[in-house]
Amino acid sequence: MNTSVSPSERVIDGLACRIYGTGQPLLMIHGIISDGTFFDACAQWLSHFYTVITYDRRSYGNSTAEKYTDYTVKTQADDAASILEAVGFGPAYILGNSAGGLIGLELTMQHPHLVKGLLMIEPSLGYDPAEREKLLAWNKLLNEYADAGQYKQVLPEFTKITGGSTGGGSFSMAEMKRTYQNLTAFLKGELNDVQHYLPSKERLSQIDVPVAVAVTERGKESIFATSSESACEIIGWPLFHLPGYHNTYKEFPSDAAIATHGIFSSMEKNMILTSKEVML
Repeated sequence: MNTSVSPSERVIDGLACRIYGTGQPLLMIHGIISDGTFFDACAQWLSHFYTVITYDRRSYGNSTAEKYTDYTVKTQADDAASILEAVGFGPAYILGNSAGGLIGLELTMQHPHLVKGLLMIEPSLGYDPAEREKLLAWNKLLNEYADAGQYKQVLPEFTKITGGSTGGGSFSMAEMKRTYQNLTAFLKGELNDVQHYLPSKERLSQIDVPVAVAVTERGKESIFATSSESACEIIGWPLFHLPGYHNTYKEFPSDAAIATHGIFSSMEKNMILTSKEVML
């Protein structure tokens, strides 16, 4: 399959967006440290089945930094809704990687008319008390580094906690500069709100579209995976497994694309229940 598709580019409310292909809309929301380019190769594959929209979140990548002071999950869910409304797509499938999954979840609850189905990749939701304690301890460590201005110490912490790499392959100087820009956006803007995000089960029970969670096989011992697995057990969401580590959408884009298409196709065929159904 030829996966070379040139995206169209738009800036919507200061957010740099890329649109690939034709078909049902699929919005992909990146996590921390990375930006929308994280999905480039995978979006190429998925563009044969979907109209894929990727974007750089607030102060990440090529999105405007000076414009924003509010980095809450709620506000970033509104950003995602604004993008879907501006491009005229919806309801859309939503894929959120890591913290992007939290934004996708909030988008699903705040703007249900724009969402057809949600897939979260290792979203680190601390519904299990033991997992919650681990997540908050990690949050405390990152805050200590941020307060001391020791940003370079944070990247190794991500490598350790994900059980793999921070991005796949070696970095060029430009990529390193972009990585530290994204890291700064996370540490200065959204660290505490993202890490403390945990919507009530009552809110989750109102979700009336299919929701699924995926974890990675080689990162299955990481807190991102274990907390996600616990959340699935407690809430009742279906759990899928992907190859690689936490950054599998960049490291193994074709595998991730095939798995993603399969999961969304299962939602299309009503093979995956909604939160409202599983929590009855």
